[in-house]
Amino acid sequence: MRGSFRPLTLVNLDMIQKSFEQFRKEPEVDSNKSIILTEITINNLRISGPIDERDFLDRADLLCELGQTVVISNCDDHFNLITYLSDYKVPNLGIVVGVRQLLDLITEKYYEHMDGDLLSYFGKIFKKHVRYYIYPSMQEGSADLMQAHNLPVPEGVRFLYKHLLDNRQIVDVEHFNSDILHIFSNSVLQMIANNEYGWEGMVPRKVVSVIKERYLFGFPSEQLEFEY
Repeated sequence: MRGSFRPLTLVNLDMIQKSFEQFRKEPEVDSNKSIILTEITINNLRISGPIDERDFLDRADLLCELGQTVVISNCDDHFNLITYLSDYKVPNLGIVVGVRQLLDLITEKYYEHMDGDLLSYFGKIFKKHVRYYIYPSMQEGSADLMQAHNLPVPEGVRFLYKHLLDNRQIVDVEHFNSDILHIFSNSVLQMIANNEYGWEGMVPRKVVSVIKERYLFGFPSEQLEFEY
């Protein structure tokens, strides 16, 4: 699973658990030889400016607290990641992304490769041994969910996208927890920095303890008092 994990929320944990359960049940997958890797890219770490080594080590520590194996990579593109893992002869690879990230990926690459090499590029990132597991998101101003099967992809790529769905190279994550889809990492990050009531219920319990003990993500060392 690729992500920023700043901070790791209940949604991130649900993405990891539910997609891995689904991956292990695939007929071509040997569940006894399956592992999860949680990846943070160097490119992701530069989004807010120069790399803060302490910040990404804190994120790695939180993932390790939950028993995850963490990889810090320089694979800023899915193609680079797939190529890297393919060098190790991984027979079946599952990549977990949020539905909005998938839409951004397809839309961006569509407009980048409108000169005719779109099919070639998609062939590089949607290889036969690679399956993308897509976690849903709430649509703004609506109770409807955006999922892989109803993604509003550009007109010029709809036939190709349908082919990927029909061949199960892109699949929806099943049995997700719909009660937590209102949780967004950016909002939780702001709540932590302001010590707003309620953020503790949006991240795993172990993560709450470490954030408070080490004052991570801007959590104030002098806590604010709330009246209930």
